[in-house]
Amino acid sequence: MGHQRLGKLPTHRYLPDIVRYLVTGGAPTAPLVEQVTEVSRDALKRALRDPVFVEALWLLIRLPQAAASKDFGAALADLGMGARPPTSVTELMVAYNSALERVQRRVHAGATDLGDIAREAGAAALAEAVEAGMPMWSPTAADVQASVAALRSPEKFGSLAHHFHANIVERVIHYYVDRNLHKLVGADRVARSVHDLATYNSAIRRHCIESALIMRAFARDWLGKNQYRDGKDISRDDARRFSAFAVEKIGNELKNRKGSK
Repeated sequence: MGHQRLGKLPTHRYLPDIVRYLVTGGAPTAPLVEQVTEVSRDALKRALRDPVFVEALWLLIRLPQAAASKDFGAALADLGMGARPPTSVTELMVAYNSALERVQRRVHAGATDLGDIAREAGAAALAEAVEAGMPMWSPTAADVQASVAALRSPEKFGSLAHHFHANIVERVIHYYVDRNLHKLVGADRVARSVHDLATYNSAIRRHCIESALIMRAFARDWLGKNQYRDGKDISRDDARRFSAFAVEKIGNELKNRKGSK
């Protein structure tokens, strides 16, 4: 309620072409590609001004350090995520989302839908990473903490940052396209079946993962330098500066890929 929206939707006549390109891999027109590319690049740039975006990334950086500390509860409290260590991935996600929702309420006048997108993108990336390190049967609170703490390694953070930014771009594309997708499904339309929609979603995901892949090595090296070599206590301003470089790199990659099939 009261959020600023992301901006003008792509011209409606382009929407069938967007879906056709994503479903079939056909070569789109130059104006269409430019439009899709600029929508994603502009959203990433504007996300830098959204405090929820910065907080979402900062928590992904600091949370693993908190989990590796001697007092996980106290470290969580310092991050605004409550003082009780989570006993499950679900509790961890609730604490992460609650911390970001508090930021949204605090800066309500400047909140945008990009903040919601960043919160969802961060939660999805974090949940996936933590679950990958958990035992299959009867995980405990100690297992949750150990899996979160493992994400403090530069290599794992590189993967986490990669998926966070890929999730942002993916959700931005869906934000613009999906609200009109129901008009494009049916006989003699672009997407004729649920299978076509599944292919469409898979194509978007693949495009975003590949576009943000450059983040993996960049984030790994950035964390290794700042946290391990220089012993820096990474601040929100550091996270914002990191994101500025990340957005530039991903934006360039999106631009370079816009003619790809």
